[in-house]
Amino acid sequence: MDERTDQTLVAASRNGDKEAYAALVRRYYKRVFAVCYGILANAADAEDAAQDTMLAGYLKIGSLHKGERFEQWIMQIARNFCVDLIRRRRHVKAILAEFNVKSSAKSAAQPDLQSAIRQLPLELRLPLVMYYFDDKSTNTIAERFRISNSNVCGRIRQAREQLHKWLAGGKKNE
Repeated sequence: MDERTDQTLVAASRNGDKEAYAALVRRYYKRVFAVCYGILANAADAEDAAQDTMLAGYLKIGSLHKGERFEQWIMQIARNFCVDLIRRRRHVKAILAEFNVKSSAKSAAQPDLQSAIRQLPLELRLPLVMYYFDDKSTNTIAERFRISNSNVCGRIRQAREQLHKWLAGGKKNE
């Protein structure tokens, strides 16, 4: 285990020493994971959040002025990341619930389309629904999901292609 202080490791990390940051990761990863698990209550999600937190810490290490406060700083990043994740999930659930209400209110003449849309993977369904049913721009969708505009366009295209394949082929997706 690296015996250097947090302050020394943070200073070295700021100067591009990747091994110094790796030492900080080894020192604090379990605590970051514990915070993430406490908030998210799911081990897989907590693992992802902890990894994202440590990566964000590496990318933002230049903004930490007092190296001895690394632990508090990285824990705050973890908490913020987890809270943002929960907020995004709530937003996604709200969009899906709204879509289900809108789609059930439409005429029964389109049950195959509605069923096919529900069968799409979430990462394709949400951009498609937001674009066509909520009249959101691709830029708005990209900002909401923190992905590129071209990625949004690609997902919408993939969703349309999948829907076309299902509906033109006469496959029932119920």
